[in-house]
Amino acid sequence: MRALLLLGLAAGAACGGGAQGASGPAVAGSPVGVAPDFTARDVNGRTFRLSDHLGKEVILLDFWSTFCEPCKAEFPRLRAMYGESKGKGLLVVGVSMDGPESVSEVPAFVKRYGIDFPVVLDDDSRIASLYDPKKSMPLSVLIARDGHIAVVREGYNPGDEKLVEADVAKALEGPAAPR
Repeated sequence: MRALLLLGLAAGAACGGGAQGASGPAVAGSPVGVAPDFTARDVNGRTFRLSDHLGKEVILLDFWSTFCEPCKAEFPRLRAMYGESKGKGLLVVGVSMDGPESVSEVPAFVKRYGIDFPVVLDDDSRIASLYDPKKSMPLSVLIARDGHIAVVREGYNPGDEKLVEADVAKALEGPAAPR
C-alpha cells in the first residue's frame, strides 16, 4: 500500500524530528499525484531538470537546510542508501531550502558531509511551494518510476531511515521504466 504520511510540524521553516506532533497517515491508498516538474541550479552551477529523470528512475527528493540538525542526522543514511541503490535505479536529490542569508554555505556543507548525490538550490522557495508548502524539514518525497508521488515523510528521528529504506525498496521493485 502506498501512503502519504504527514507528521504535523509548525508552519514556516520548521525543522524537527518525525515524532513531534505526529498525526498519523493523512491519506492512504493510490498514488498522490504526478510529481510537478522543476528546473534548478545545482551546487556546481549546472541545470537540473526533474523531467530528465521522471519515468526513468525512482527519485527521492530530500528537503533540508544547513541549519537543520535532524537534516544533518539523516545524511549518512541517505548517502549509504544512494550508494547501495543508485545502480538499481534510485536517484536521491537534495533540495537545499537555505535562503539568501545562508545559500552561499551550501557547497561547502555538501563537501563537508560528503554528499555525492545531486543537490539543488531552492533559495527562492519555488520548489518548496510545489512539494513542501509548509517548508518543513527534513521532508522526503518519494517519486515512483511512473512519475507519481508515492510517499511523503516529514521530520526525522533515529530509526526513520528504516521506513524510508522500505519505501524505496518497494518503489524499486515496482514496474521498470518503459524504454
